[in-house]
Amino acid sequence: MKIYKTLALGVSFATIAAWGAVAQDGAVIGYSAGFLTDPFQSVLVGTTLKAAEAGGLKTLPATNANGDAGKQISDVQNLIAGGAKGIVAVATDSQAIVPAINAASNAGIPVVAIDMAPAGGKVAMVVRANNVQMGQAACEALGPAIGGKGKVLSLMGDQATTNGRDRTTGFKECMKAKYPDVQVIEQPTNWKTEMAATAAQTVLGSTPDLTAIYMQSDSVMLNAVQNALKNANMLHKSGEPGHVYTISVDATPFALKQIRAGLHDAAVSQPLDGYVKYGVDYLKRAMAGETFKAGPTDHGSEVIDVDGMLMDLLPAPLVTSENAADPALWGNAAK
Repeated sequence: MKIYKTLALGVSFATIAAWGAVAQDGAVIGYSAGFLTDPFQSVLVGTTLKAAEAGGLKTLPATNANGDAGKQISDVQNLIAGGAKGIVAVATDSQAIVPAINAASNAGIPVVAIDMAPAGGKVAMVVRANNVQMGQAACEALGPAIGGKGKVLSLMGDQATTNGRDRTTGFKECMKAKYPDVQVIEQPTNWKTEMAATAAQTVLGSTPDLTAIYMQSDSVMLNAVQNALKNANMLHKSGEPGHVYTISVDATPFALKQIRAGLHDAAVSQPLDGYVKYGVDYLKRAMAGETFKAGPTDHGSEVIDVDGMLMDLLPAPLVTSENAADPALWGNAAK
Protein backbone atom coordinates (compact mmCIF):
# COMPACT_ATOMS: atom_id res chain seq x y z
CA MET A 1 0.00 0.00 0.00
CA LYS A 2 1.38 3.36 -0.99
CA ILE A 3 2.58 5.71 1.75
CA TYR A 4 1.77 9.27 0.80
CA LYS A 5 4.02 12.29 1.17
CA THR A 6 3.06 14.67 3.93
CA LEU A 7 1.58 17.98 2.84
CA ALA A 8 0.01 20.97 4.48
CA LEU A 9 -3.43 19.48 3.75
CA GLY A 10 -5.29 22.73 4.06
CA VAL A 11 -3.22 24.02 6.96
CA SER A 12 -1.59 27.30 6.07
CA PHE A 13 1.85 27.37 7.64
CA ALA A 14 1.80 31.16 7.36
CA THR A 15 -1.45 31.17 9.31
CA ILE A 16 0.00 28.89 11.97
CA ALA A 17 3.06 31.07 12.30
CA ALA A 18 0.81 34.09 12.66
CA TRP A 19 -0.83 32.62 15.75
CA GLY A 20 1.90 34.53 17.54
CA ALA A 21 3.59 33.80 20.81
CA VAL A 22 0.86 31.52 22.10
CA ALA A 23 3.57 29.23 23.39
CA GLN A 24 7.16 30.28 23.82
CA ASP A 25 8.99 30.20 20.48
CA GLY A 26 11.33 27.25 20.35
CA ALA A 27 9.38 25.21 22.90
CA VAL A 28 9.85 21.50 22.35
CA ILE A 29 6.96 19.13 21.73
CA GLY A 30 6.71 15.39 21.24
CA TYR A 31 4.43 13.18 19.18
CA SER A 32 3.42 9.74 20.39
CA ALA A 33 1.94 7.60 17.61
CA GLY A 34 0.04 4.45 18.46
CA PHE A 35 0.94 2.86 15.12
CA LEU A 36 2.20 3.96 11.72
CA THR A 37 1.18 1.00 9.59
CA ASP A 38 -1.27 2.81 7.31
CA PRO A 39 -1.15 5.92 5.10
CA PHE A 40 -3.59 7.92 7.23
CA GLN A 41 -1.42 7.75 10.35
CA SER A 42 1.78 8.34 8.38
CA VAL A 43 0.37 11.50 6.82
CA LEU A 44 -1.04 12.60 10.18
CA VAL A 45 2.25 12.40 12.07
CA GLY A 46 4.38 14.01 9.37
CA THR A 47 1.99 16.85 8.72
CA THR A 48 1.47 17.56 12.43
CA LEU A 49 5.20 17.89 13.04
CA LYS A 50 5.61 20.16 10.00
CA ALA A 51 2.75 22.35 11.22
CA ALA A 52 4.25 22.56 14.71
CA GLU A 53 7.63 23.57 13.31
CA ALA A 54 5.99 26.18 11.07
CA GLY A 55 4.34 27.54 14.19
CA GLY A 56 7.68 28.18 15.89
CA LEU A 57 7.92 24.98 17.91
CA LYS A 58 10.74 22.48 17.99
CA THR A 59 9.90 18.80 17.66
CA LEU A 60 11.40 15.63 19.00
CA PRO A 61 11.46 12.62 16.66
CA ALA A 62 8.02 11.01 16.66
CA THR A 63 7.73 7.78 18.60
CA ASN A 64 5.85 4.77 17.26
CA ALA A 65 4.32 2.25 19.65
CA ASN A 66 3.56 -0.05 16.70
CA GLY A 67 0.36 -1.24 18.34
CA ASP A 68 2.06 -2.05 21.66
CA ALA A 69 0.23 -0.31 24.53
CA GLY A 70 3.11 -0.88 26.95
CA LYS A 71 5.59 0.65 24.53
CA GLN A 72 3.42 3.73 24.16
CA ILE A 73 3.67 4.35 27.89
CA SER A 74 7.46 4.09 27.63
CA ASP A 75 7.40 6.32 24.55
CA VAL A 76 5.59 9.09 26.42
CA GLN A 77 7.97 8.76 29.37
CA ASN A 78 10.89 9.07 26.96
CA LEU A 79 9.38 12.19 25.40
CA ILE A 80 9.05 13.70 28.86
CA ALA A 81 12.66 12.79 29.68
CA GLY A 82 13.70 14.22 26.31
CA GLY A 83 12.45 17.67 27.26
CA ALA A 84 9.00 17.82 25.67
CA LYS A 85 6.90 20.69 27.04
CA GLY A 86 3.79 19.48 25.26
CA ILE A 87 2.73 16.19 23.66
CA VAL A 88 0.41 15.23 20.81
CA ALA A 89 -0.79 11.65 21.19
CA VAL A 90 -2.72 9.13 19.11
CA ALA A 91 -3.61 6.22 21.36
CA THR A 92 -3.09 2.64 20.30
CA ASP A 93 -5.31 1.54 23.21
CA SER A 94 -7.70 4.10 24.69
CA GLN A 95 -7.56 2.68 28.22
CA ALA A 96 -3.91 1.66 28.32
CA ILE A 97 -2.64 5.14 27.44
CA VAL A 98 -4.18 6.70 30.57
CA PRO A 99 -1.10 6.16 32.81
CA ALA A 100 1.08 7.86 30.20
CA ILE A 101 -1.26 10.85 30.06
CA ASN A 102 -1.24 11.05 33.84
CA ALA A 103 2.56 10.92 33.90
CA ALA A 104 2.71 13.90 31.56
CA SER A 105 0.06 15.77 33.53
CA ASN A 106 1.92 15.17 36.81
CA ALA A 107 5.01 16.65 35.15
CA GLY A 108 3.06 19.76 34.13
CA ILE A 109 3.14 18.82 30.45
CA PRO A 110 -0.13 19.32 28.53
CA VAL A 111 -1.33 16.57 26.20
CA VAL A 112 -3.61 16.99 23.20
CA ALA A 113 -5.03 13.75 21.83
CA ILE A 114 -5.91 13.70 18.15
CA ASP A 115 -7.90 11.16 16.11
CA MET A 116 -8.29 8.66 18.97
CA ALA A 117 -9.75 9.62 22.35
CA PRO A 118 -8.22 8.19 25.52
CA ALA A 119 -10.55 6.61 28.06
CA GLY A 120 -9.36 8.92 30.84
CA GLY A 121 -6.53 11.05 32.13
CA LYS A 122 -6.15 14.82 32.04
CA VAL A 123 -5.81 16.06 28.50
CA ALA A 124 -6.02 19.67 27.41
CA MET A 125 -8.25 18.69 24.47
CA VAL A 126 -9.21 15.76 22.27
CA VAL A 127 -9.52 16.68 18.59
CA ARG A 128 -11.42 14.05 16.64
CA ALA A 129 -14.49 13.47 14.54
CA ASN A 130 -17.77 12.18 15.93
CA ASN A 131 -17.09 8.53 15.17
CA VAL A 132 -20.58 7.39 16.13
CA GLN A 133 -21.97 9.76 13.52
CA MET A 134 -19.45 8.46 10.97
CA GLY A 135 -20.80 4.96 11.51
CA GLN A 136 -24.35 6.28 11.19
CA ALA A 137 -23.47 8.13 7.98
CA ALA A 138 -22.10 4.90 6.50
CA CYS A 139 -25.28 3.08 7.47
CA GLU A 140 -27.54 5.79 6.04
CA ALA A 141 -25.71 5.71 2.71
CA LEU A 142 -25.46 1.92 2.51
CA GLY A 143 -29.01 0.99 3.58
CA PRO A 144 -30.92 2.66 0.72
CA ALA A 145 -28.24 1.63 -1.81
CA ILE A 146 -29.03 -2.07 -1.20
CA GLY A 147 -32.78 -1.56 -0.93
CA GLY A 148 -32.87 -2.02 2.83
CA LYS A 149 -32.22 -5.75 2.73
CA GLY A 150 -29.42 -8.23 2.21
CA LYS A 151 -26.21 -9.31 3.94
CA VAL A 152 -23.54 -6.81 4.91
CA LEU A 153 -20.00 -7.49 6.09
CA SER A 154 -18.88 -5.03 8.77
CA LEU A 155 -15.10 -4.99 9.12
CA MET A 156 -14.51 -3.54 12.56
CA GLY A 157 -11.52 -1.62 13.81
CA ASP A 158 -9.85 -2.34 17.13
CA GLN A 159 -12.56 -2.42 19.78
CA ALA A 160 -9.96 -1.41 22.38
CA THR A 161 -10.03 2.06 20.80
CA THR A 162 -12.82 4.62 21.04
CA ASN A 163 -12.84 4.97 17.26
CA GLY A 164 -13.37 1.26 16.72
CA ARG A 165 -16.13 1.04 19.27
CA ASP A 166 -17.87 4.22 18.13
CA ARG A 167 -17.81 3.33 14.42
CA THR A 168 -19.20 -0.09 15.29
CA THR A 169 -21.93 1.30 17.53
CA GLY A 170 -23.03 4.02 15.14
CA PHE A 171 -23.32 1.60 12.22
CA LYS A 172 -24.91 -1.29 14.08
CA GLU A 173 -27.50 0.74 15.97
CA CYS A 174 -28.50 2.63 12.82
CA MET A 175 -28.86 -0.63 10.88
CA LYS A 176 -30.97 -2.17 13.61
CA ALA A 177 -33.26 0.85 13.84
CA LYS A 178 -33.61 1.78 10.17
CA TYR A 179 -32.87 -1.37 8.19
CA PRO A 180 -33.95 -4.37 10.29
CA ASP A 181 -34.04 -6.63 7.22
CA VAL A 182 -30.29 -6.26 6.73
CA GLN A 183 -28.15 -9.02 8.23
CA VAL A 184 -24.89 -7.54 9.54
CA ILE A 185 -21.92 -9.92 9.71
CA GLU A 186 -19.30 -8.41 12.05
CA GLN A 187 -15.64 -9.34 11.78
CA PRO A 188 -12.78 -7.88 13.87
CA THR A 189 -9.62 -6.58 12.20
CA ASN A 190 -7.79 -4.70 14.98
CA TRP A 191 -6.85 -2.13 12.29
CA LYS A 192 -4.67 -4.79 10.61
CA THR A 193 -4.70 -5.30 6.85
CA GLU A 194 -3.97 -9.02 7.05
CA MET A 195 -6.93 -9.58 9.39
CA ALA A 196 -9.21 -7.59 7.08
CA ALA A 197 -8.02 -9.66 4.12
CA THR A 198 -8.65 -12.95 5.90
CA ALA A 199 -12.08 -11.86 7.14
CA ALA A 200 -13.14 -10.64 3.70
CA GLN A 201 -11.95 -13.82 1.98
CA THR A 202 -13.68 -16.04 4.55
CA VAL A 203 -17.02 -14.25 4.43
CA LEU A 204 -17.02 -13.93 0.64
CA GLY A 205 -16.31 -17.65 0.38
CA SER A 206 -19.23 -18.57 2.63
CA THR A 207 -21.63 -15.80 1.60
CA PRO A 208 -21.81 -15.55 -2.19
CA ASP A 209 -24.96 -13.42 -1.90
CA LEU A 210 -23.17 -10.70 0.10
CA THR A 211 -24.59 -7.31 -0.89
CA ALA A 212 -22.29 -4.79 0.80
CA ILE A 213 -19.13 -4.27 2.85
CA TYR A 214 -18.59 -1.56 5.48
CA MET A 215 -14.93 -0.84 6.32
CA GLN A 216 -14.04 1.19 9.38
CA SER A 217 -10.77 2.28 7.72
CA ASP A 218 -10.15 2.27 3.99
CA SER A 219 -6.55 3.18 4.78
CA VAL A 220 -6.14 -0.28 6.32
CA MET A 221 -8.80 -2.35 4.58
CA LEU A 222 -9.82 -1.19 1.10
CA ASN A 223 -6.96 -2.64 -0.93
CA ALA A 224 -7.33 -5.99 0.83
CA VAL A 225 -11.10 -6.03 0.34
CA GLN A 226 -10.82 -5.23 -3.36
CA ASN A 227 -8.29 -8.03 -3.80
CA ALA A 228 -10.64 -10.43 -2.02
CA LEU A 229 -13.56 -9.34 -4.23
CA LYS A 230 -11.41 -9.73 -7.34
CA ASN A 231 -10.28 -13.22 -6.31
CA ALA A 232 -13.93 -14.18 -5.79
CA ASN A 233 -14.88 -12.74 -9.21
CA MET A 234 -17.09 -10.22 -7.38
CA LEU A 235 -15.29 -6.95 -8.10
CA HIS A 236 -17.60 -5.05 -10.45
CA LYS A 237 -18.12 -1.36 -11.04
CA SER A 238 -21.08 0.46 -9.56
CA GLY A 239 -24.15 -0.14 -11.70
CA GLU A 240 -22.86 -3.38 -13.16
CA PRO A 241 -24.53 -6.74 -12.41
CA GLY A 242 -23.12 -8.39 -9.29
CA HIS A 243 -21.69 -5.16 -7.86
CA VAL A 244 -21.04 -5.38 -4.11
CA TYR A 245 -21.62 -1.97 -2.52
CA THR A 246 -18.61 -0.79 -0.48
CA ILE A 247 -18.30 2.12 1.92
CA SER A 248 -15.54 3.10 4.30
CA VAL A 249 -14.17 5.65 6.74
CA ASP A 250 -11.02 7.77 6.11
CA ALA A 251 -11.23 8.76 2.42
CA THR A 252 -7.55 8.29 1.64
CA PRO A 253 -6.19 9.22 -1.79
CA PHE A 254 -6.53 5.58 -2.85
CA ALA A 255 -10.17 5.45 -1.71
CA LEU A 256 -11.01 8.66 -3.59
CA LYS A 257 -9.35 7.30 -6.72
CA GLN A 258 -11.41 4.12 -6.46
CA ILE A 259 -14.62 6.12 -5.99
CA ARG A 260 -13.85 8.14 -9.11
CA ALA A 261 -13.20 4.87 -10.97
CA GLY A 262 -16.56 3.43 -9.86
CA LEU A 263 -14.93 0.59 -7.89
CA HIS A 264 -15.73 2.00 -4.44
CA ASP A 265 -19.06 3.63 -3.65
CA ALA A 266 -18.51 6.03 -0.79
CA ALA A 267 -16.30 7.06 2.11
CA VAL A 268 -16.75 9.19 5.21
CA SER A 269 -13.80 11.58 5.14
CA GLN A 270 -11.90 11.99 8.38
CA PRO A 271 -10.92 15.66 8.82
CA LEU A 272 -7.19 14.94 8.98
CA ASP A 273 -6.31 18.53 8.13
CA GLY A 274 -8.45 19.67 11.06
CA TYR A 275 -6.74 17.25 13.44
CA VAL A 276 -3.44 18.85 12.45
CA LYS A 277 -4.48 22.49 12.49
CA TYR A 278 -6.51 22.50 15.68
CA GLY A 279 -4.42 19.90 17.48
CA VAL A 280 -1.34 22.10 17.17
CA ASP A 281 -3.37 25.20 18.00
CA TYR A 282 -4.81 23.74 21.20
CA LEU A 283 -1.40 22.44 22.27
CA LYS A 284 0.31 25.80 21.79
CA ARG A 285 -2.39 27.53 23.78
CA ALA A 286 -2.35 24.89 26.53
CA MET A 287 1.44 25.22 26.82
CA ALA A 288 0.88 28.93 27.43
CA GLY A 289 -1.47 28.11 30.30
CA GLU A 290 -4.82 28.53 28.55
CA THR A 291 -7.71 26.28 29.51
CA PHE A 292 -10.78 25.52 27.43
CA LYS A 293 -14.49 24.97 27.89
CA ALA A 294 -17.38 23.27 26.17
CA GLY A 295 -19.39 25.06 23.50
CA PRO A 296 -19.42 25.94 19.81
CA THR A 297 -16.12 26.83 18.14
CA ASP A 298 -15.24 29.36 15.46
CA HIS A 299 -14.47 26.56 12.98
CA GLY A 300 -17.84 24.86 12.57
CA SER A 301 -17.56 22.27 15.33
CA GLU A 302 -18.50 21.94 18.96
CA VAL A 303 -16.46 21.15 22.04
CA ILE A 304 -18.31 18.70 24.28
CA ASP A 305 -17.57 17.53 27.81
CA VAL A 306 -17.41 13.73 28.09
CA ASP A 307 -16.98 12.79 31.75
CA GLY A 308 -14.72 15.78 32.33
CA MET A 309 -12.78 15.35 29.09
CA LEU A 310 -13.16 18.05 26.44
CA MET A 311 -13.53 16.90 22.84
CA ASP A 312 -13.63 19.12 19.77
CA LEU A 313 -15.72 17.03 17.36
CA LEU A 314 -14.97 18.08 13.80
CA PRO A 315 -17.33 17.50 10.84
CA ALA A 316 -16.69 14.45 8.62
CA PRO A 317 -18.30 14.74 5.16
CA LEU A 318 -19.64 11.85 3.10
CA VAL A 319 -17.78 11.40 -0.20
CA THR A 320 -19.43 9.86 -3.25
CA SER A 321 -18.78 10.03 -6.98
CA GLU A 322 -20.42 13.45 -6.95
CA ASN A 323 -17.76 15.12 -4.78
CA ALA A 324 -14.79 12.73 -4.89
CA ALA A 325 -12.75 15.29 -6.86
CA ASP A 326 -13.30 18.08 -4.32
CA PRO A 327 -9.88 19.69 -3.67
CA ALA A 328 -10.96 20.53 -0.11
CA LEU A 329 -10.81 16.83 0.85
CA TRP A 330 -7.56 15.94 2.61
CA GLY A 331 -7.21 12.87 0.42
CA ASN A 332 -7.02 15.07 -2.68
CA ALA A 333 -4.21 17.13 -1.16
CA ALA A 334 -2.00 14.12 -0.38
CA LYS A 335 0.04 12.59 -3.18
